[in-house]
Amino acid sequence: MTEILSSFIDNFDQLNLFIIGASLLLFLAARPICRWLSNDDSLSIRISMMRVLNSLIILGVLADELLLRDDTLLSKLTYSLIVIYFAVVGTQFINFLIRQRFGKVHKSKSKRQVSDTYSSRGLSLFVAAVVTVVAIVSCLRILGLNSLLEAGGAVGIIGIFLAMTQASWAPDIISGLIILNSRMAEEGDVVQFNMGNGNIVASIFKTKVFHTEFLDLSNNHRLMVRNAKLRDHGLQNLSRFASAKGLRERLIFNIDYAHSQQEVTDMMNRAFAEIDKSEGLREHQFEPEVMVLDTGDYAVKWAVYYYIKDVRKLLRIKQIFRSYILAESVRSNISLATPNLQINEVQVKEPRLSEQVTQNKTGNIAGNETENIA
Repeated sequence: MTEILSSFIDNFDQLNLFIIGASLLLFLAARPICRWLSNDDSLSIRISMMRVLNSLIILGVLADELLLRDDTLLSKLTYSLIVIYFAVVGTQFINFLIRQRFGKVHKSKSKRQVSDTYSSRGLSLFVAAVVTVVAIVSCLRILGLNSLLEAGGAVGIIGIFLAMTQASWAPDIISGLIILNSRMAEEGDVVQFNMGNGNIVASIFKTKVFHTEFLDLSNNHRLMVRNAKLRDHGLQNLSRFASAKGLRERLIFNIDYAHSQQEVTDMMNRAFAEIDKSEGLREHQFEPEVMVLDTGDYAVKWAVYYYIKDVRKLLRIKQIFRSYILAESVRSNISLATPNLQINEVQVKEPRLSEQVTQNKTGNIAGNETENIA
């Protein structure tokens, strides 16, 4: 067994043995290396990519030494794969250093997280572009395209492809850089924007190169929006307060004219007193503001303003506050139903059976009288 293994190893030169050993070691260490550089959602993809490159390099060396001895093309392809591997790993390592130096640090009880900023994202894109060009030129040189015309033609084909597809990726990259530079929306902020038929309240999970990922606070799922589209939606950052009081929110109700302003104000104050006693979800040191928004034909539109700072519970706070106000309105005998809707509900009811019989009799008598006159 030892002799067979020794004869097998003797078939390889020292360089190929070193390449195989280093590739096996990097194959096993792919997960801890990738997790150390960046522990994000793309971790599994980066691990798979590194292991696939390691496997191809090992297979290329074995095939070149055992099956196709002195195959120049296969050797060149293997060395090209080695260049691509180090380009990928080197880009990740440089991006890690850039993020540590220019990124924004978020500290929590469990871990320390670094997010991208305008400077880190811009430098990362520049480094990725430079490393990609160097890797392409190196691979072309290894494959034998040594002349400037041959190498320039190959690079030109790639440039033409990027130019033809720039409408799909360039606006998103530029918009992502603008969003990061403005610091209007950073990771962890709660934002509101209009998309489709309604407003969406979500927390920013990650601002990536081409899109931004959100955590929808209403439906509790992830949402992906292109960076170019996000700038067109009218982004509102609810986590950036205009004053130290917090976020100023409001609830709107339509109440009948039969109730005076004092009655409505007292009812709202009693409801918020019960809220502060039981829940404590708002800044209770600031009294709720009860105001008239509009005086319609059938009802008065009332608004009650309050301040909160836990914007992640924004939707839940609104639901709880509405339930307390509804309960207090019932106790105070103040209906929150719009009178106009009540009238319409009465109008759409069908006539009773006795009314239909009376109408039929009246129609028959009128018809007989018309015949007699004729």
